[in-house]
Amino acid sequence: MSPEGSPEPLLKFYSTVILLASIAITAILLIRVALNFQNQYFLTHVEGVWLACAYDFTHGVFYRPLFSSLGYGGTRYFPLYFVLTGALSKVLGSFETAGIALSAAGVIAALLAVYALLRRANVSVPLSAAAVTSILAVASTQQALLGAKGDSLAAALNLWGVVLCLGAKTRRAAVYLAALLFTLAFATKLTTVFGVAAVVLAWILARRYKEALQLAAATAAGCILVLASMYFASSGRVFAIFRACAAGGGSLSYTLQGPVHLLSKAMDVDPAFSFFLLPAIVFGLHYFRENKSDVFPIYFALVLLVTTVIFGSPGIGINHLFDLQIAAVILLAVAISRAPALAEIGTGFLAFALLVALVPTSQSLHGDLTRPSFRRDTAEVLQRLPADSRPILAENPLIIVSSGKAPYLLDPFMFRILAMKHPELAGDLWEKMKRQGFAAVILERDPATAEGRTWYTDTHFGGEFLRDLDAHYALSFSTAKSYVYTPKAAQP
Repeated sequence: MSPEGSPEPLLKFYSTVILLASIAITAILLIRVALNFQNQYFLTHVEGVWLACAYDFTHGVFYRPLFSSLGYGGTRYFPLYFVLTGALSKVLGSFETAGIALSAAGVIAALLAVYALLRRANVSVPLSAAAVTSILAVASTQQALLGAKGDSLAAALNLWGVVLCLGAKTRRAAVYLAALLFTLAFATKLTTVFGVAAVVLAWILARRYKEALQLAAATAAGCILVLASMYFASSGRVFAIFRACAAGGGSLSYTLQGPVHLLSKAMDVDPAFSFFLLPAIVFGLHYFRENKSDVFPIYFALVLLVTTVIFGSPGIGINHLFDLQIAAVILLAVAISRAPALAEIGTGFLAFALLVALVPTSQSLHGDLTRPSFRRDTAEVLQRLPADSRPILAENPLIIVSSGKAPYLLDPFMFRILAMKHPELAGDLWEKMKRQGFAAVILERDPATAEGRTWYTDTHFGGEFLRDLDAHYALSFSTAKSYVYTPKAAQP
């Protein structure tokens, strides 16, 4: 600080850079959100599984069986997001719009929670705002903002629970409200338990044993109630489904490589993420030495641990980096605000990181202007499909949901995992393919390419899928996002 108490010139310069970068990133994302609601660019087969679960729920099916007259089931998603999406679809008119709106609302609620949390921790307004923009700047957040998954809702509920638990004293009503929010976060995403765990550990270290016990007991009771509700609402089948799907087909070797998978995924898809993660570890260790009962470093450590465990399972995307990015930025902002010696270098780092993140954010907007629209592509596919009473096998079940019908296949990735454990499931699909039991097979990738062959052998469907597809179906037409196969003419 200068003698007059005004910021040093360099610190003021960094703050100006942060402000301008924050305005630019926010403006770009507002444009992307508006374009996305119109075109639904990012509704892949992953979103399709979430929204197919919402469709099933609104039609009286809560966790469809692994195999039944409905077709093939199997998922490891917890229910609150798709239940709310199903309910919201009746208001907004479609599952797609409801799913995107709920996911975007979750991001906004999470960002508001971050700001509230930092302000309650006495972090300055400019630094708190910079932290919020730093979360917005990475691909995992932008995917949550534009897609339709449950991660952002779980994060928002979890963070608001932490906000309620900050302070030297927490009223009993706030403790139980926080327990409710932590329970709802768990009901959205199984692994979102680090919030309550961090608060309980911090309170124990601060000798606030009574409050820690109250929060832990109330949250545990809430989670048990969630599990019991899931069990009875699914007629007892949900736990068998999760047992079959939870590991994702992984091995002990793959699980032990979780840290490698995490960093590899981040560097491959979300390189800006590392600009916040690695400094957060350094700044956080410095901060933790002087604040061993503070919730922020404990929260970051637990989120890092849980996220690493998640990446020990196959089929994990960057959406699971969302909580870790938030935890890293929170810790970074708190550490900077608590140590005057770090103020200049920490603020300068944030300014640099935001400038770096502005580049891929701008490139993403440019990509949106030429990106195929899922809405238009699906409409074209459905219009060109021949009239046929047989079910359709779609890699992205949302295509079938968009037609107002129940998808026959819930999750092509999970089908491959289940088929390895239940050969009769694979046998049923292969038999239907041979008998041309599907009016069409709709894929997201071209199986004629080397990439497509690897995808449909090692990731989706697996087994003899490509052999039977080639033997009994022929490419009828393709669109920007879909490859549509229909039964070959019967041989004389």
